[in-house]
Amino acid sequence: MNKIIFQIGILAFCVAAVAYASLGYDAVDIVARSFIVFIAAIVVVVAVIVGTSLLTTKQKHGTEGSGETA
Repeated sequence: MNKIIFQIGILAFCVAAVAYASLGYDAVDIVARSFIVFIAAIVVVVAVIVGTSLLTTKQKHGTEGSGETA
């Protein structure tokens, strides 16, 4: 799982580097901005995975107590 998250971050870094290079930024600006995109991509992917796991956990726990009798 960690390897996949890291590879998604590297992909975002490379795409951002190409995009910023085509806009004509300096090399230091390209690396700095691409690193920010790299960190943001990793944070977003981890947040999506954690959010998904929390939602599926709540759904599993929410259906256990539905057998009440009146």
